[in-house]
Amino acid sequence: MPLVWMRPFDGQGQVALWEITEELEELQRLFRGSPADIAAFQEINHPQKQREFLASRILIQTLVESVGETYHGIRKDIYDKPFLHNTNSHFSLSHSLRFAAVIWHPVERVGIDIEPISEKLAVVSHKYLSEMEQEHAQKNLRKLGIYWTAKEALYKLYGEKKLSFKGNILIEPFSEEGQHITGWIRTETDSKSYQLEVIAVEDCILTVVAE
Repeated sequence: MPLVWMRPFDGQGQVALWEITEELEELQRLFRGSPADIAAFQEINHPQKQREFLASRILIQTLVESVGETYHGIRKDIYDKPFLHNTNSHFSLSHSLRFAAVIWHPVERVGIDIEPISEKLAVVSHKYLSEMEQEHAQKNLRKLGIYWTAKEALYKLYGEKKLSFKGNILIEPFSEEGQHITGWIRTETDSKSYQLEVIAVEDCILTVVAE
């Protein structure tokens, strides 16, 4: 099984990365999901999306069991945010064509995102960056990848699907090679800063955050 690494995060948390090299049939053999997981898988028709789904579920199960918990499957709340069934711990997952990534924490809300560095990030940058962020990024694809994954991770942490990437989720200027950045979630009633960790994964950017 291509578990690339599993490492501590934010004291009690864990982050794990899986390279998706298996064929669909092998992933199906490894998959030991709950009835809800199986039902969700059966709604996916595209073979690549099926591979990504299975790899991410196998990874979260592997991580959960590594910290001594029992995996009871994934459910979704009223905002469509996934949560681990029958436990108070928190998790977030992300997958791209080649990788699946998961973050878990026993007490804090978390967020994660992984994204390949590609021209697509520049094409749609006006949709997710403020004017100041666009000026800072200057179409630099690595910076754009950090902006995108940081905002996605914060969006997943917040979990209520009422945030604008441009207006509510803001990232302070950062060094292109820096591993730690500061982000903000600003709403009509609150403003809170978060420290995010940026991890280079071959041609992808992986960003993680805990509350």
